[in-house]
Amino acid sequence: MSNPYREAHRRIRQRKGGQWSGLLPIVAAALATPLARPVLLGFLDVGVVAAGVEAVTFRFGALIAAAMALHTYTDLVRGSDRAVLDPHPVQPRALLSAIAVRTARERVYLPIMAAILLSPIAWEGGDGVAWAGASALMVGAWLCALGVGFATHLGSVWAGLSPQLAGALDALRGSNPRMQAALIYAPGFALAVVLIAVGFAAAGLSGALQGWAPGWAFLALPPVVGVLGWFAALPLAEQYYVRATALLSEVDAQWAGVEEAEEASSVYLDWLAQDRPEMLRALRQGWRRLRIWPTGAWVVGCISVIGGWTEDPIALTQVLTVSGGGVLLISGISIRMAEGDPVWLDNALGVPKGKVAAARGAVALLYAQGAVVPAVAVLALRHGFAVAGWALMITEGLALGGAALAAGLASQMRGRGAWVYGPTALLLWAAIVGNV
Repeated sequence: MSNPYREAHRRIRQRKGGQWSGLLPIVAAALATPLARPVLLGFLDVGVVAAGVEAVTFRFGALIAAAMALHTYTDLVRGSDRAVLDPHPVQPRALLSAIAVRTARERVYLPIMAAILLSPIAWEGGDGVAWAGASALMVGAWLCALGVGFATHLGSVWAGLSPQLAGALDALRGSNPRMQAALIYAPGFALAVVLIAVGFAAAGLSGALQGWAPGWAFLALPPVVGVLGWFAALPLAEQYYVRATALLSEVDAQWAGVEEAEEASSVYLDWLAQDRPEMLRALRQGWRRLRIWPTGAWVVGCISVIGGWTEDPIALTQVLTVSGGGVLLISGISIRMAEGDPVWLDNALGVPKGKVAAARGAVALLYAQGAVVPAVAVLALRHGFAVAGWALMITEGLALGGAALAAGLASQMRGRGAWVYGPTALLLWAAIVGNV
């Protein structure tokens, strides 16, 4: 018997014309491979293949895990399906299966991109076994993040409704409603679980490449964890998929019912709006619905400090690799903002599209500073203002270009602009870090 939800998703995808959209990032990865090779796979030049493969696969696995943690959250908790299906009885297990298949199909390009970017290990380094093991680990990380992501996000609904965890959530929630804290921290918990599995697998692969045969068995750890996560998600879906709607409604109602006007309007950087309603709207949307983007920018900036805290001249390259990539990623928030707005909204409000796009671009540029400031500061401290100034010019150029491109695409293509912005940003990042 066919799954009706899966068939519905297939028809929606056909109407949107998105069957081949996943090919764009794969083509971009192929074009970016020779540009990014000096930075990503520099260990091939010094012959430390095992240690280099361990390091690069762990980092790629972390990126895949982070992306899938967000995608599984969006598709399951905040997906468009929920608004359509809420008034009707559903079969939670069948629906979860359909959502998982759709998410897997739409994000399968992630491990493929990673395998392509790692391909010089085989065709330049002459080590096909190492490349095959690294590619298998990328697939395992993707499968692990898929299963663990769905289980974690469904479990977060239980956590948000649990009176036993109320005290812990109060300690974590900050200014957010208590029940929202569970949803906010769920992607981070999923990322941590996947990273543990990927870390052991990467270490096992390194050992296997050095002759320790049992190390190959460690490659099975991420997919096994993913399968266990999936089997945990199925019964959780029975209990908490429908109840998630009540939780989300309660969270939204608490936001709408904030009594203090100052608290209701206070968001990150709102003082820069200066009586510009389009700017304040973008800042509120970015902070309340997409908070992981501005906070993630500061996380990227702190990670870049690690690469810059060295006297080695390669520090500039390491910082730009992390900070530059983070800047381009965060600058794409404009597309997510447009994706969450109804098509008719700007016309109904009587707001010119140009002003909305400019406000989104400005907010994206402001948010990207979190990935820039720590990186430039550590370079100024350790390598002088000349090096820091060069890094500032490059990262701010990337931020400005990325914000303008994303805002323009969001205005014209809404959520579909990601399929143009993503490959373009990847090529730009590879061209910059490959020539520093």
